[in-house]
Amino acid sequence: MVSAAESATLFQIAVEGVGLGALYALVAMGFALIYKVTGVLNFAQGQIALVGAYLIVLLGTGEAIDWLQVSAPVAVAAAVVVGIVLGILLERVVFRPFIGEPVLSVIIVTLALGGIFSGFVNFLFGQNFKGYPDALVLDWSVGLPLGASIPGSYAIAVLLSLVIVAALMLFFRYTVTGSILRAAASDEQAAMVLGVSIERTIAVAWALSITITTVGGMLLAMSSGGASVSIEDTGIIILAAVVFGGLDSIPGAFVGAIVVGLLRELGSYYFEGGTAIVAPVVDVQLNFGPGFGNILPLILLLVVIVVKPYGLFGTERIERL
Repeated sequence: MVSAAESATLFQIAVEGVGLGALYALVAMGFALIYKVTGVLNFAQGQIALVGAYLIVLLGTGEAIDWLQVSAPVAVAAAVVVGIVLGILLERVVFRPFIGEPVLSVIIVTLALGGIFSGFVNFLFGQNFKGYPDALVLDWSVGLPLGASIPGSYAIAVLLSLVIVAALMLFFRYTVTGSILRAAASDEQAAMVLGVSIERTIAVAWALSITITTVGGMLLAMSSGGASVSIEDTGIIILAAVVFGGLDSIPGAFVGAIVVGLLRELGSYYFEGGTAIVAPVVDVQLNFGPGFGNILPLILLLVVIVVKPYGLFGTERIERL
């Protein structure tokens, strides 16, 4: 029989897992958006989130450039603008020449970009943790039933990710630009024959994706009070989330990220020296050591690829010879 205290603990862990998953969802939806429209697997997604996190350090603390320091709200707004501009520049300068090129070439480009972004951040800020301005340190929480609470950064991430996933679904379904993006995603050649500007639609997709990812990176940093180079490690976790939901499904990326967040929190608590979730019934102690919570999403990734390669909501592509 599960006691009230154990139920409350499980609920608290689940709440934190959903909050963490919402943070991941912002980055994951950016990944899925790019793949949906362009077919590009952007393996620099974790590094782009890293850049978003450190933009606040650059603009809001004067850490690297003294005269560049601005107020926290201005720093956040400027970081969002930088995300939009970066997305447009990446599409124009880097990815546009690779339209129609082999997939492997584009993947190599994203890996190179990831290395450049990571190296640039390390050059400016080093490997040490960099604190955020006090106005962006969210030390409040929202009370929930059973004595649980959700940290401020997680609460904002949950609300923001729900708004973004709903907005993107409505955007693709009911707007002219969204319809054009769907047409381009479905068949680029046919869309071009009908007069659709592929370059413009892809630029819009990249701008939206990088902006959403930048915001995700900022919130990931806010959840710990500042930016850390470990944020780029979320890239592989995000890939697990997106594959689980379906590479070209934005709602699937959201759902997959929530599942990954839950797995990380539950795995970290119950399998890293804690008591297994079945302990109230069979009294089993499990300890797989530190880091097992990070491994669980990757196990999920392997299982999903084997059992359902297109994910829960991904578009299945059937080719006949």
